[in-house]
Amino acid sequence: MEKYLEKLLLQIRCKKARPYIAEEIKGHIESQIEDNIADGMSYEEAEKNAVADMGDPIAVGISLDKIHKPQIAWKLLVIVGILSLLGILLQQSIFYQSGYSNLEPFMQEMYQLETESFVYSVFIGFILMCGIYFIDYTVIAKYSKIIGLFIITMGILLLAGFFGGDINGVRYSIGFGMFRISATSLMMFYVPIYGAILYKYRDGGFPALLKSIVWLIIPVFITFRMPNLIVAIIMMISMLIQITVAILKGWFKISVKKTIVSLWAVFMFLPIMLLFVMYTFHLLAEYQEARIHSFFSASGERFYLTSMLRTFSKDILFVGNSGNDVIGSLPEFNSDYIFSYILNSYGSIAGIVVVAVLAALVMFIFGASIKQKNELGMVMGFGCGMIILLNILLNLLGALGIIPPASSFLPFLSIGRSNILLCYALVGIIMSIYRYKDVYPKKIRASQVSFQKTINI
Repeated sequence: MEKYLEKLLLQIRCKKARPYIAEEIKGHIESQIEDNIADGMSYEEAEKNAVADMGDPIAVGISLDKIHKPQIAWKLLVIVGILSLLGILLQQSIFYQSGYSNLEPFMQEMYQLETESFVYSVFIGFILMCGIYFIDYTVIAKYSKIIGLFIITMGILLLAGFFGGDINGVRYSIGFGMFRISATSLMMFYVPIYGAILYKYRDGGFPALLKSIVWLIIPVFITFRMPNLIVAIIMMISMLIQITVAILKGWFKISVKKTIVSLWAVFMFLPIMLLFVMYTFHLLAEYQEARIHSFFSASGERFYLTSMLRTFSKDILFVGNSGNDVIGSLPEFNSDYIFSYILNSYGSIAGIVVVAVLAALVMFIFGASIKQKNELGMVMGFGCGMIILLNILLNLLGALGIIPPASSFLPFLSIGRSNILLCYALVGIIMSIYRYKDVYPKKIRASQVSFQKTINI
């Protein structure tokens, strides 16, 4: 049997697939041996016949090699490539358009710097995406708790003022000197890492579920205290989706329906009550209280922006410029309100194209995750998809004036180095998951995967 396996595995080019193929084939042979012995054969005869029944090892190996080989997500690459190109063209358009507006020279210079920074970020993002793709998501899963603790630690240090002061009570970035990254981008990257942490508690029962919830609460609370309520909500919903999928898949030996209903009821009710108490007793940052007051009283700066965005939306043409002074009227129109700029500068047809490409991105991510037979990849993929999906929804609805503007970005199109790198990192994880969709089995131990010993040949 060992010689048969050696010949068969010689035909398998993907080394990561060999241990699983060897285990599967060995299981089939041993099962057939048991049947042959039950039919009255000796062990030696039973083994010889079982191996012979498997067929020629070279032919079987070649056939399995075609099935268990890494795949490249070409469709995803095309979608990301289109979005990257659109992002560069949009930012270039903003730079050239600002030169013909009534903006001060220093503002035009700022847009030039932001455009250059955007291009550099796209280039670095592609490198980051490829790096994560080749690392293999199971390696990330193996060290998920260490990565998660690192992100949490950085968040705690930020709250303690370790990385410098804040701006208007908000703590923005982590790092030193020029090497800084947005704190919220780093915290959002925690979400796919949480999927791998969640997988480590598989088959652990109710105590394991409680530990998983603790890993959820801590980073959400840290993000809330930065303070960034919207990103905290995005993270909480995304991780609740992940843990719901895990419960539905039977990872925890608990009542499925009761647990899911209780989990969502608690996490939806408690934050609202906590927010109410903090608002009532003035425990929130001043700007957060102002936003809440603006939302419920239909007044203030946020309501003013919402009204302006709604007014701009009424003048949008099917093709062409609406005539609205987006550059001179909207703050951060090249990031938070980039979709409003697209609609007002190029018309609704351009907006439809952008939405269609973004929809294709989201559909591919969730489609790849749902079809992924390896449940570790599935849950990590859902985390990546939720971060991208929720930011798209919040950004589009805010830009159209349907909801009050929130802290969000339009993936691959909004400026912001950290958010751009976050998008490419998330896509890198998805590409890695897709790459090994026919390699890894349904259930693997995340603590050992990628470091398992292959059979020496």
